[in-house]
Order: sequence, then structure tokens, then C-alpha cells
Amino acid sequence: MYRKPKETDPVTYWGCQLFGWGGVALFGRIMDALQSLASPHTSAGQDHQFLPLTCLAGLVATHLLRMIIKRGEWLEMTPGRLIARYAAALAITTLVLSFIGVTLLKAPSAIEGKMETFTIALMINSSLVGAWMAIYFLFHFYEGFHRVLQEQLMLREAITSSQLEALRHQLNPHFLFNALNSIRALIPSTSLEAREAVTRLAEVLRATLSINQEMTVHLGKEMELVRDYLAVEKLRFGDHLHVIERVDDKLCTIDIPPLMLLTIVENAIKHGVQRHEHAATITISTALKGDEVNIGVESPGNLSEPDSSSSLGIGLKNVRERLQLIYGNDGVAELESLDENTVRCSLRYPVKLVSKK
Repeated sequence: MYRKPKETDPVTYWGCQLFGWGGVALFGRIMDALQSLASPHTSAGQDHQFLPLTCLAGLVATHLLRMIIKRGEWLEMTPGRLIARYAAALAITTLVLSFIGVTLLKAPSAIEGKMETFTIALMINSSLVGAWMAIYFLFHFYEGFHRVLQEQLMLREAITSSQLEALRHQLNPHFLFNALNSIRALIPSTSLEAREAVTRLAEVLRATLSINQEMTVHLGKEMELVRDYLAVEKLRFGDHLHVIERVDDKLCTIDIPPLMLLTIVENAIKHGVQRHEHAATITISTALKGDEVNIGVESPGNLSEPDSSSSLGIGLKNVRERLQLIYGNDGVAELESLDENTVRCSLRYPVKLVSKK
């Protein structure tokens, strides 16, 4: 499919116009001079201003023709329509230039009749205008062809890069799983907690890679991933971390964008539990209010702290953007302080668009 050409640089266009038509006029004057030297008596009655004035008229006419071609988008037409337009434009432009030349610029000589003069003008103008149109269309067709080749090369490079990236993503998980299995094998059998941590981490990575390709997953599946992640963090924090789940089993088939709840919980660990000196509690709750899903994660925190708003906002911004992309204005993610030491992140989105039976 032909692409609409870019606008030609005005300096380049007018330079070509003046060079072309000026070259024709100069060539004509040189030929007249040579003829005058060869046959002084024959050239004495010739009008030496006719060809330069004809070239000037041709420059104006072809410029108007160019405007018509651009406005009518001839370069995007099918070959049949373009050939028909080409022939009609050539005929009309040639007739108009010949009529102007014979009527206004040159009177027939005693030797030449008026019809013969008009015929000669037709031959000259059809050659000049035909050559101009051929050069114009060939230039733009070559430019379009060259641009398509460049786009194909860029597309091929993009496809190759995408394929390499896909292969890289395929290799990385296998490398990670193999590395984790190797680390687990090196851990003594008596270190049950360490072996359990590596096992849980591998399960989290595997689940993350498998569900990340889907637009939504069941809340129950997302909760399994969250529990595996919290089990790893529980081994790290011990009694310092407490988890309370208030999840209605009836809502396990409700859908949620993948890794969204995990992002919020991870954010709560990083910016809440990790910074809390005493025992910390994370509360996960779900509810269905009419056709709207409500999910909340409560954790230690204080939005009034200098670095809390910015750091908490990074994960929340990602969540908000994903909700907006899937649910539009019906998807809401907000962060609020319940008291001086507790922060709640809430998700609200419609269930009617994503429920699966």
C-alpha cells in the first residue's frame, strides 16, 4: 500500500523548477544562437523571446498542476485512475499552454500558417509537460518505495529484537528455577526454614510468570500467590509479622487483575512492616457491595511522614493505571490513613465486566 509522501522541501522544489525550466530556456537560446551563426538570413525573422516566455508559462502551469495533484491526492490512487488523470492533465495543460503561446506570445510567420504554428507548440509543450509529470511521479514513487524499504527494515529489526527478548524471558525463568533448586540442594536437611523459604520463593516466581500473561485471574488464585509470598516473609520476620485474612470464600471466583493484590501486599511489607519496630499486622479484606468489588490491605504506616507519600505512591500509581486501562473510571485505587499508625490501600472496580463462571 502506498504511503502518503512527506512534504517536499520548498527550497528543493523551487530549485528543481527553476533549474529545469531555466535549463530548457537556456538550451533554446543556445540553439537559436548557433542557428543564427549558421544561417543569418533564416533566423533574422525568428522570435527569440518565444521559448523563454513559454518556459515561464510552463513553470507557472506545472506549479498549479502540482497543487492539483497534491490536493486531489493523486499519488494514493490506483494505477488505472492515476493514468487517466495523468493523460487528462497532460492534454489540458498542453492545450492551454499552446493556446497561450500562439495567441499571446507568438504570431504566425509568413512561412508558417496559424494551424502549423499551433501544432508545433502542441508538440513542444506536450514533450515538456509530459517530461515534467513523468519526473514528478517517478520521484515520488521512488521516494515512497525507499521509505517502505526503510520501514520494512525497521520492522524486521523490531521483530528480531522482540524474538530475542522473548527468548531471553524464556531462558531467565529456567535459569532462576534451576539456580533455586541448586541452592535448595546445598542447604542442609536440618535447616527446614531455609529450604522452605527457597521452595516458597520458587512457587511465587512460577506463579508470577504463569498468571502475568492474563488480563484477570480469580481472586482465590491471587490469594494463593499472596499466601506463598507472605509465608516467605513470615520466615524472615518471624513473630514480628501477623497476617489477618477476612476473605469471603464466596468471592474466590471474583476476578482481579493479576499480581495487583500481591503488589499492594508487597508494598505494605516494604513500607510498613519493615519500618515498624514492634510487631506488625497486615489485614487483607474483601467484600462485594452491589456490583462493585472492594479489596483492602491495612498495614502499619503514616502518610504524614516525609518519604511515605512518594514511596507508597509508586506502587499505587501502577495499580491505578492498570485499573484505568481495564475498567476506565470505574476502577479506583486509593490510599488513606485510618489512624496515626495504620494505612489502608483500597481497590474498587466493577464485577460485571470480569466475573467468570
